[in-house]
Amino acid sequence: MLFHKIEYSIKCNTGRLMPEGKNGFAIECKDLVRKFGTFTAVDSLTLQVKTGELFGFLGPNGAGKTTTINMLTTLLSPSSGIARVAGFDLATQAALVRSRIGVVPQQFALFEDLTPVENLWYIGELYEMGRGILKMRADELLKIVTLYDKKDIKAGTFSGGMKQRLSVAASLIHSPQILFMDEPTTGLDPQSRLALRELTQKLNQNGITIIYTTHDMEEADKLCQRIGIMDKGKLVAVGTSEQLKSLQGHSHSIQLQISRHDGKLVDELKQLVGAVSASYSGGTLELRVKSLKHGTVHTLTSFLHRKGVDVGDFCILEPTLEEVFISLTKKDLRE
Repeated sequence: MLFHKIEYSIKCNTGRLMPEGKNGFAIECKDLVRKFGTFTAVDSLTLQVKTGELFGFLGPNGAGKTTTINMLTTLLSPSSGIARVAGFDLATQAALVRSRIGVVPQQFALFEDLTPVENLWYIGELYEMGRGILKMRADELLKIVTLYDKKDIKAGTFSGGMKQRLSVAASLIHSPQILFMDEPTTGLDPQSRLALRELTQKLNQNGITIIYTTHDMEEADKLCQRIGIMDKGKLVAVGTSEQLKSLQGHSHSIQLQISRHDGKLVDELKQLVGAVSASYSGGTLELRVKSLKHGTVHTLTSFLHRKGVDVGDFCILEPTLEEVFISLTKKDLRE
């Protein structure tokens, strides 16, 4: 019920909000560049994020994720290139962009000496919200982030998870169309991480476009509808988790315990299923296939049975997002 209210206020917040990009994109970037002296932090970024999408940014330290977010939220001006956020030009309509976005920073940026209600009222007044709407909105959001019973307690006494939930409430006070979340679960305990992920999903399901940066591969895999991987200022890959995992060089691993083998058998099995590689070690045969076709395991076990080879346990391991990430960004440590 509460999320129905949030959806209504996003659409009808005093008639102030306009539709996002008419072509269905919440964010559009073309050849976006940001330089710091001779150093290029973001290099010719071209990207489209669909309205209503939960889009994730992955990348090692120094990849350009935060610089990109800072440009899209108007904290930094691009050195060159063009971008539209919520249908407005980043360079000429920055104030309109700011009125349509919310930001949840990695570090708590609200006032610890103020209560949740006082923090939300302060933020709301910056957006020139009317007192009646602001009171209703603050109460509504504190219930959504499960902090209503703590509304009169100073935020400085809160745990990390509670502070992040308050940050989410503050970012939503003016009913933004797009929410930027910069590594919001960093440093949180498992229960708080789960609660914040579930809240993020519910907000997205109710129509808010979300840009989500994280170092957590599992989090990105489960949460984000599409993922962009950045490295050294460039967007090196973008797609759904499944699309990224199916990139050339990444494959499913089929592992079977077999009673015996010979060199010819391994080659035959590799050819049988079109595996990119095949190996045998310690009683386990491993075949790597680019895509797992229906009936592949049955084909293998039937063939081995005809050869008189007993098959014990078998398992299928999917390629992981972490494998793709390491492959694309290499293994060297970043500062």
